Amino acid sequence: MLLVPVLWWLTRRRAASSVPWTAFALLMAPFLVDVTGNTLNLYDTVSWWDDLNHFVNWVLLAGGLGLLMARRRWTPPWGLGLAVGGVGALLAVGWELGEWYTFIRHGTELESAYTDTLGDQALGVLGGVVAALGLTWRAGRQR
Repeated sequence: MLLVPVLWWLTRRRAASSVPWTAFALLMAPFLVDVTGNTLNLYDTVSWWDDLNHFVNWVLLAGGLGLLMARRRWTPPWGLGLAVGGVGALLAVGWELGEWYTFIRHGTELESAYTDTLGDQALGVLGGVVAALGLTWRAGRQR
């Protein structure tokens, strides 16, 4: 969770007031939520937890990345929306590939993994699109 702020500090070394804390908080929140859900065994005890997590966490993750990207002027604002939506979709696919490689391919959930993975990817992409729409709207209002 500290990777992004440390990288920012190492590459920018700016005053604390210029640090995009809101973006960093949005980037870090999904990892905190995921670890908390695993710690409390919510993935196995609450049927809808995984689905809600994939949607909300991608809204947060893509929103945080979008806020970092929005620090540069995007002309027109829909360019920011396309970039955020695309990055959100790529990260959703990458996350699912990582899940498959680390614990699905040789695990006990292999029979249901295909359906779950497709649903998780769809919810992640949808979360990225929601973040993209929100940031596009915000960028348009700021003009």
